[in-house]
Amino acid sequence: MTHSLLLGVDGGGSRTRALIADAEGRLLGSGASGASNLRAAGFAAAAGALRAAVEAAFACAGTTRPVAAACFGLAGAGREDEQAQIRAWLAAQGFARRVQVVPNAALALAAGTPDGWGVALICGTGSIGYGRAPDGRVARAGGWGYLLGDEGSGYDLAQRGLRLATQTADGRAAAAGVLRAALDHWGVPEPAGLIARVYAPDVTPARIADFARVIVALAEAGDPDARGLLHEAAGELARLVLAPARALGLRRPPVALAGGLLMASPRLRAELAAALGGVAGPLATVEEPAQGALVLARRLLASDRDSG
Repeated sequence: MTHSLLLGVDGGGSRTRALIADAEGRLLGSGASGASNLRAAGFAAAAGALRAAVEAAFACAGTTRPVAAACFGLAGAGREDEQAQIRAWLAAQGFARRVQVVPNAALALAAGTPDGWGVALICGTGSIGYGRAPDGRVARAGGWGYLLGDEGSGYDLAQRGLRLATQTADGRAAAAGVLRAALDHWGVPEPAGLIARVYAPDVTPARIADFARVIVALAEAGDPDARGLLHEAAGELARLVLAPARALGLRRPPVALAGGLLMASPRLRAELAAALGGVAGPLATVEEPAQGALVLARRLLASDRDSG
């Protein structure tokens, strides 16, 4: 019966993940698709990715719309006007009788902190820090997108790596390993070939950010220049945690870590922990932020029952 089913969706800059569960949290179906960051992908592409992931989850679960409650945690939907636009579209889709739209960082906070308060750090294609106090106040840092911010993110790390590679090609730096990795990743024999590949019209921020995985692998293998890039990224990410914690007056808050880049690199997580020092509380990793969306959908359903 769909009257008690829940839908949780995590939409990011690289992928979209949808889960359907019963009211007790037992997973019934899942679906995945491409990027659904509203700002980076554009509304039409983001909506298409959301629809594809959700319909795949319904098919996997063997059920039909609408479910009782749904939570969509979306990158690029941290502000009220963005959330209103996506809520209107979701109402037309009829996925659920009750729908909540939140920034995707809120999912990590729900899934990765003991009591639903603390700071969540998302580091994938983009980056954002999102804090919630025990009294419900929220604060955020970052989330400005790849042109205005996203420091420490996959896009930022990839861009720094590419710049270091081209500086090496010019003789302005000596990061031979990073230059070779860039040439191999983009499939060009000479540095000049990077221009046509990286500036191609179909190269999205997510495609650029893919190179961050190469930098991570190089750093994990011991390349000193790649390790230096990770160290810089960790410092930027630490600031994304500390700013909302400071704004909310949180002392040693629990921190939930999510996003493809953080999950891919134990070294980056270790560098982040060192950069935070004793200012933050325990750090927990969230492998599946969409589980946090299910937690919030369950709360939404419970609040409806209590008010009824």
